[in-house]
Amino acid sequence: MEPLRLNKLLAERGVASRREADALIEAGRVTIDGRVATVEERVDPEEVDVRLDGQPLPPAPPKVHYLLYKPRGYITGRNDPRGRKSVLDLVEHLPVRVEPVGRLDYDTEGALLMTNDGTLAHRLTHPSSEVPKRYRAKVWRTPDD
Repeated sequence: MEPLRLNKLLAERGVASRREADALIEAGRVTIDGRVATVEERVDPEEVDVRLDGQPLPPAPPKVHYLLYKPRGYITGRNDPRGRKSVLDLVEHLPVRVEPVGRLDYDTEGALLMTNDGTLAHRLTHPSSEVPKRYRAKVWRTPDD
Protein backbone atom coordinates (compact mmCIF):
# COMPACT_ATOMS: atom_id res chain seq x y z
CA MET A 1 0.00 0.00 0.00
CA GLU A 2 1.25 3.49 -0.85
CA PRO A 3 1.59 5.81 2.16
CA LEU A 4 -1.40 8.11 2.72
CA ARG A 5 -1.52 11.59 4.15
CA LEU A 6 -2.56 11.22 7.76
CA ASN A 7 -5.63 13.44 7.36
CA LYS A 8 -6.79 11.32 4.41
CA LEU A 9 -6.44 8.14 6.48
CA LEU A 10 -8.56 9.64 9.28
CA ALA A 11 -11.16 10.76 6.74
CA GLU A 12 -11.26 7.34 5.06
CA ARG A 13 -11.81 5.70 8.43
CA GLY A 14 -14.84 7.94 9.00
CA VAL A 15 -13.30 9.77 11.95
CA ALA A 16 -13.50 13.30 10.52
CA SER A 17 -13.28 15.32 7.33
CA ARG A 18 -9.76 16.13 6.14
CA ARG A 19 -9.92 19.63 7.61
CA GLU A 20 -11.28 18.32 10.89
CA ALA A 21 -8.55 15.65 10.87
CA ASP A 22 -5.88 18.35 10.48
CA ALA A 23 -7.27 20.05 13.59
CA LEU A 24 -7.17 16.75 15.52
CA ILE A 25 -3.55 16.19 14.47
CA GLU A 26 -2.53 19.76 15.31
CA ALA A 27 -4.16 19.37 18.74
CA GLY A 28 -1.83 16.45 19.44
CA ARG A 29 -4.65 13.90 19.63
CA VAL A 30 -3.23 11.61 16.93
CA THR A 31 -0.21 9.37 17.49
CA ILE A 32 1.88 7.15 15.23
CA ASP A 33 3.62 4.28 17.00
CA GLY A 34 3.23 6.14 20.30
CA ARG A 35 4.63 9.52 19.26
CA VAL A 36 2.58 12.64 18.52
CA ALA A 37 1.90 12.95 14.79
CA THR A 38 2.33 16.01 12.57
CA VAL A 39 0.00 17.18 9.81
CA GLU A 40 2.39 16.62 6.89
CA GLU A 41 3.11 12.96 7.68
CA ARG A 42 2.30 10.09 5.35
CA VAL A 43 1.64 6.63 6.75
CA ASP A 44 1.00 3.06 5.70
CA PRO A 45 -1.71 2.00 8.17
CA GLU A 46 -0.67 -1.64 7.80
CA GLU A 47 2.89 -0.82 8.91
CA VAL A 48 2.30 1.62 11.79
CA ASP A 49 -0.05 1.96 14.76
CA VAL A 50 -2.15 5.10 14.31
CA ARG A 51 -4.33 6.12 17.26
CA LEU A 52 -6.78 8.90 18.05
CA ASP A 53 -7.01 9.83 21.72
CA GLY A 54 -5.12 6.62 22.52
CA GLN A 55 -7.64 4.41 20.71
CA PRO A 56 -6.95 2.48 17.48
CA LEU A 57 -8.66 3.83 14.39
CA PRO A 58 -11.83 2.04 13.34
CA PRO A 59 -11.60 -0.16 10.25
CA ALA A 60 -12.35 1.48 6.93
CA PRO A 61 -16.09 1.47 6.24
CA PRO A 62 -17.28 0.04 2.94
CA LYS A 63 -17.59 2.53 0.09
CA VAL A 64 -21.19 3.64 -0.33
CA HIS A 65 -22.92 5.72 -2.98
CA TYR A 66 -26.40 7.21 -2.61
CA LEU A 67 -28.45 9.28 -4.98
CA LEU A 68 -30.40 11.86 -2.97
CA TYR A 69 -33.22 13.98 -4.27
CA LYS A 70 -32.28 17.35 -2.77
CA PRO A 71 -35.33 19.43 -1.97
CA ARG A 72 -35.41 23.22 -2.04
CA GLY A 73 -34.42 24.88 1.20
CA TYR A 74 -31.26 22.86 1.92
CA ILE A 75 -27.62 23.77 1.40
CA THR A 76 -25.11 21.19 0.19
CA GLY A 77 -22.37 22.31 2.59
CA ARG A 78 -21.70 20.93 6.06
CA ASN A 79 -22.04 24.18 8.02
CA ASP A 80 -23.94 27.36 7.32
CA PRO A 81 -23.33 30.57 9.26
CA ARG A 82 -26.93 31.55 8.48
CA GLY A 83 -28.27 28.41 10.18
CA ARG A 84 -29.96 26.90 7.13
CA LYS A 85 -30.61 23.15 6.93
CA SER A 86 -28.04 20.96 5.18
CA VAL A 87 -28.54 17.91 2.96
CA LEU A 88 -26.43 16.13 5.58
CA ASP A 89 -29.39 16.50 7.96
CA LEU A 90 -31.34 14.31 5.52
CA VAL A 91 -28.80 11.47 5.69
CA GLU A 92 -27.72 11.58 9.34
CA HIS A 93 -29.42 8.20 9.88
CA LEU A 94 -26.98 6.45 7.52
CA PRO A 95 -24.49 4.08 9.18
CA VAL A 96 -21.49 5.80 7.50
CA ARG A 97 -20.50 9.42 7.02
CA VAL A 98 -21.15 10.63 3.46
CA GLU A 99 -20.47 13.90 1.68
CA PRO A 100 -22.22 15.53 -1.27
CA VAL A 101 -20.48 15.36 -4.64
CA GLY A 102 -20.82 18.80 -6.15
CA ARG A 103 -23.24 21.53 -5.23
CA LEU A 104 -26.83 22.50 -5.80
CA ASP A 105 -28.02 25.97 -4.77
CA TYR A 106 -30.27 26.49 -1.75
CA ASP A 107 -33.37 27.09 -3.90
CA THR A 108 -32.52 24.29 -6.35
CA GLU A 109 -33.91 20.78 -6.20
CA GLY A 110 -32.61 17.71 -7.95
CA ALA A 111 -30.37 14.67 -7.90
CA LEU A 112 -27.26 14.83 -5.74
CA LEU A 113 -24.71 12.06 -5.35
CA MET A 114 -23.67 11.34 -1.73
CA THR A 115 -20.66 9.12 -1.01
CA ASN A 116 -17.80 8.33 1.33
CA ASP A 117 -15.57 7.54 -1.66
CA GLY A 118 -13.27 10.57 -1.81
CA THR A 119 -11.40 9.30 -4.87
CA LEU A 120 -14.61 9.00 -6.87
CA ALA A 121 -15.84 12.40 -5.66
CA HIS A 122 -12.57 14.01 -6.72
CA ARG A 123 -12.66 12.36 -10.16
CA LEU A 124 -16.22 13.56 -10.73
CA THR A 125 -15.74 17.14 -9.57
CA HIS A 126 -12.18 18.18 -10.42
CA PRO A 127 -12.01 20.22 -13.64
CA SER A 128 -9.04 18.20 -14.93
CA SER A 129 -11.31 15.15 -15.25
CA GLU A 130 -13.56 17.05 -17.66
CA VAL A 131 -16.65 15.09 -16.58
CA PRO A 132 -19.60 16.61 -18.45
CA LYS A 133 -22.46 17.91 -16.34
CA ARG A 134 -25.95 18.67 -17.52
CA TYR A 135 -28.46 20.95 -15.82
CA ARG A 136 -32.06 21.74 -16.66
CA ALA A 137 -33.47 24.99 -15.38
CA LYS A 138 -36.97 26.38 -15.38
CA VAL A 139 -37.17 30.17 -15.48
CA TRP A 140 -40.24 32.33 -14.96
CA ARG A 141 -39.38 34.95 -17.58
CA THR A 142 -37.03 35.41 -20.49
CA PRO A 143 -33.50 36.06 -19.26
CA ASP A 144 -31.78 39.18 -20.54
CA ASP A 145 -28.30 39.12 -22.07
